[in-house]
Amino acid sequence: MFKRSKVNLSLLLFCILVLTSLLGGCTSIFSAKDEQVTKSIKILIVEFGSGTPIPDMKVDIKDAKTNQTIKQLVADEEGKVSVEDLEPGQSYLFVPSSIYDDGTGDATGVAQVVDIEESTNYVVLETYYVRNNKGANVPVVLQNPAFPHGCEITALTSVLNFYGRHVSKETMVKYYLPMGEFKHTENGKWFGPDPAKKYAGNPADENEGMYAFAPVIENAAKTYLTKKKSSIKVENLTGASKEQILKKVEKGIPVITWVTLDLAKPKMKDGWRIYGTNDKIRMYRNLHVVVITGYEHGKVIVMDPLKGYVAHDENKFFQSFKEMKSQAIVLEK
Repeated sequence: MFKRSKVNLSLLLFCILVLTSLLGGCTSIFSAKDEQVTKSIKILIVEFGSGTPIPDMKVDIKDAKTNQTIKQLVADEEGKVSVEDLEPGQSYLFVPSSIYDDGTGDATGVAQVVDIEESTNYVVLETYYVRNNKGANVPVVLQNPAFPHGCEITALTSVLNFYGRHVSKETMVKYYLPMGEFKHTENGKWFGPDPAKKYAGNPADENEGMYAFAPVIENAAKTYLTKKKSSIKVENLTGASKEQILKKVEKGIPVITWVTLDLAKPKMKDGWRIYGTNDKIRMYRNLHVVVITGYEHGKVIVMDPLKGYVAHDENKFFQSFKEMKSQAIVLEK
């Protein structure tokens, strides 16, 4: 009898101690249920076009209404970063940039408005920064055999493809490239379009395909992008300096540029008279158009519609660029 009572008393005391412990420490035991857990959103910073993660990046998070910076975060070597304390129902502006950017230059990332919802767990940010000296991963599009004189529209096609627009050079020529025919009079005069307004001849014609200047390709790009309701912007950079061009390139933005074949001196000969005028122009015999995709150690890397990827000496390249009136077109999101 005595032994049983002693056992029961010990059991009772043990239960009291356990209950006291539970009541006194209920906050720590049940915190996962009773307290709101801070939500973490994963951010991945990638190269525009290819989707390749980019290291050495940071992201500024701003209030979308006031543009006030709320957080500044640095991603890891895989381009990943986590952010907490963003309020559901609010809109934020995510701005990626390089950790080496001191903030004194132009914006380098593609700012993205993100509407935070309860279900938002992952955000992918695109940036023009790139991982390697090839620079922007502009796909190789070759002009031959379809267009022996179609370097301009082929270069534009490759840049449109870079921005995710799956269009062919044939479609661009057929529907979007302004073209003007040549006409020969009985007295031997040769009339054609102003190459600053229309492509002269037909790029598929080996004999009467000539060329077009930057405004024509600018027009073709704008016409296509407007029809497709794209937000990509087209800018004519004609007259830009080497430094201005490279500033775009170093951010991973491809630039369509007018140079000469193999960067030789421009070769000229008698050309044609412009329609509606008696103005006779001199024509280029070795005009060429390429896409600058990268720059490193004094070398300019280009996507050449005749050869694919080629590296050129910086000084020689920009000398040819200048001799061709510093013509350039850029497409930028």
